[in-house]
Formats: sequence, structure tokens, C-alpha cells
Amino acid sequence: MIASKEKQHANHIQYLPEYKLNVLPIAVVFGANAAGKSNLVKAIEFAVGQITSTDFDPYHKEMVDTFRIDPDYSSKNSEFEFTFTIDDQMYHYRFALTHEGYVAWEKLERARGKRLKIVFERDESNAFNFESSMPKEARNAIQGTLRQRLALSYMQIQDVPGLEELKKIYFWFRFKLVVLTPASRLIRFTDKTMPTDKLSMVLHKLDTSIEKIDFKPFNDYSNFFAKDYIAEIVRILSSGTINVLAMGNNDDFYRFEFLNGELKCYKMISYHRGTNGTLVPFEISENSDGTRRCLHLFPAFNDLVSIGSDCCYVIDELDRSLHTNLVKQLLASFLETRNQDTRSQLVLTNHDIEQMDQDVLRRDEIWIAERSAEFGSTELSSLDEFIIKEAKIRKDRNLPKLYLDGCLGGVPNIESYANLFDYANEESDGQ
Repeated sequence: MIASKEKQHANHIQYLPEYKLNVLPIAVVFGANAAGKSNLVKAIEFAVGQITSTDFDPYHKEMVDTFRIDPDYSSKNSEFEFTFTIDDQMYHYRFALTHEGYVAWEKLERARGKRLKIVFERDESNAFNFESSMPKEARNAIQGTLRQRLALSYMQIQDVPGLEELKKIYFWFRFKLVVLTPASRLIRFTDKTMPTDKLSMVLHKLDTSIEKIDFKPFNDYSNFFAKDYIAEIVRILSSGTINVLAMGNNDDFYRFEFLNGELKCYKMISYHRGTNGTLVPFEISENSDGTRRCLHLFPAFNDLVSIGSDCCYVIDELDRSLHTNLVKQLLASFLETRNQDTRSQLVLTNHDIEQMDQDVLRRDEIWIAERSAEFGSTELSSLDEFIIKEAKIRKDRNLPKLYLDGCLGGVPNIESYANLFDYANEESDGQ
């Protein structure tokens, strides 16, 4: 997400002075169905799952789904690479998995200007190499990593000096790099991540007809949740967590907390204005799909725009169940908060070509996913790289029209829009 020399929307730039890099806050990926957009998100989700895994069963392996279109790839390693910053310190983290689920190699490097210094490296024989300053206790702990687990994930359960930096990186992947799919539900909903009064105001502004979001006591929770689920909630609350948000059937939300040593449950309720001016309660599940989608997404956007936030959200099909104007307003509101000191980022896939708007996005923030008809693989290109009639795309060009005309790729090839249901009637005996 490094910026090009594009001059438009210069306020979007997030500048890293030590590396003299201009970094972008957003990348929006467009493309036809089956172009590979969701696979990009799934690949990130899979890699993050490997890094943050808490499964240290010595007999369990996570089998890797290889690129099956080409049989030559069935036995090749799958490689993943992340370049990221924590407190403006840049890291390069790479690893490869065999098709059988073993770690082929792993490498973490720390950037100093334009130079890279190895923090630790693991080769195909499972031998490790460390930076000279790493304490012996830390080296011994890392070398105990199982072949089917990443060393970065194994560090979370080690309690020896010298692993503080690695644990900080692990927790960035676990809590700061968040992947949301169309099936993702409400996340991190607390009074800090999304206060109900703020949520009520936003939903009202977006013309959902919701006037207020609130929680009311729900005493019948034991008939809606399994006993072991309630026991887990009690365990989490006993560890010091203030409250726990749970989801019931049909997108209904419940908040659990301790009050005077007793477990209390509250159900989220939405209120709409009645014809006589009073507030009428509705279950969350009684609201539209789009309104419920907003409920799932708003904690993420609230996190993205919070002062000092360094999170990165990857959202697949942001436009699912949402009106095009609402999506544009979400993106514009996020981008209006950007400056050289902000650090949060947003990566998303989108089908809604109305979001290809140069009044909102830079050309190097708009990406096209193109599937190779010959090989089935996907290539990503930013619009800043496109050349049309021997010139780059001008800032006054109508991008949706260029896209639909096929000038940018990433559109379905549907045999010149033939009638899909005009089946040929072949004559045969008995017809």
C-alpha cells in the first residue's frame, strides 16, 4: 500500500519519516465474479490464523489447499509475506507451508532505513538462526517450535526474557489485523469500541429509521444459551473482563456482566418512532439485512477512525446489503480523518463500481483483480499502473464507464451478452 507519485488527495498520505515512505490508508479491489477477490481475503485470513493459532497439538497439521488448476503446484510450498509497521518500526515477516501442513521455512526481519536485519530465520531443516543480541533463553524457547507450527505463534506461551518484541508482533496479528467476511458478525462491541449513544446517532443519520439502540434486562437467558456456553462467559468475566457480548439466533445480541456478584444479561433492542411520537421497540432481527450489516461493521469503522488507532481491517464485499450512497459515505468519512500521523488502514473488495470515484479515491487506491483465462490465476493491478492509448488515466475520466467498457479489465466475459437461457434445441429420436 505504498503511494505512487499521484498528486490527488494528498491528505490521504500516511508518511513514515524513517523510511521516507508515503503509505496509503485504503485499497479497494474490484473485479468480476470468480476473479479472485475473495481468495485474496481468504489467503490473508488463513495466514493470520496460522500465525495466531493456539493449537499446539503435536499430532495436528493444517492441510494447505494448493493451486489445483495447475497440477505442478500440488507439491509446491505456499508462501505468505507481510510488510507492516508497529509504532512506526517496519518489519518483514515471511513463511512457507508445505502442502502437507508443515512449516517449510520462516523469516522475520526488522528494517533500519533501507537495510534489513534478521531477527530470526528458520530453514527447511528446522534449524534456526538468530540476531546476535537475542538472549540464550529466548533462542532455546524458539528452537522448541514444532515443525507444523510457526515460531511467531509459539512465542505466545513462552515466558522468558528477550521475546517481548516477538510477542508484540504476535499480538498485532491477533488483535490489529482483522479480517471480516460477509458472514462475520458483530465484533468487539463494548462501550469503548462503539458506545450505544454513538451507534444510535449514526444509524439515525443513515436513514435506517432507528431512533435509539439500547439494552434491556433479559432474565430468560438460561433457556437460550447452552450451559457450557454460559460457563465460558462466567470464566471470561471472572478473569476481569467488564462485559461479554454474545449472539443468539437471528442476529439478536446479548450483553453479559457481573452486577453485585450475580450474572446479568441484557438484550439489545432498537427503537423506531411511532406515528404518535413514542418510541416503539423492535428486535434487532426484525430490522433489515442492511441495518444489521451496519451493526456488524460500525465497530470496525469506529476503531479505524479512533485517535491513535493502528489497526488494519480487511473486509470482503463491503457493499453486501448496503446502498451505494451509504458505502460511499462510509469510505469518505474514513478518508476525511486521514493525515500524515494516522496509521489505521482499510483493505476491501467491492462489486459496486459507483465507488470507483476519483472525487473520493486516488487512482493508486483502486485495484483491479483479473483472472487469467489461460492459467486461472489472479493478478492485481492498481489504476495508477494502467496505460490507455499510451497515456495514464486522467483524473477527470469516468472510471465506471472505462471499467464497464472493458478498458480496465476485471469484467466478466459473457460471450458478447448472448441470451444465457436460449438453449439450442437439438433434434434427436424421441424429441
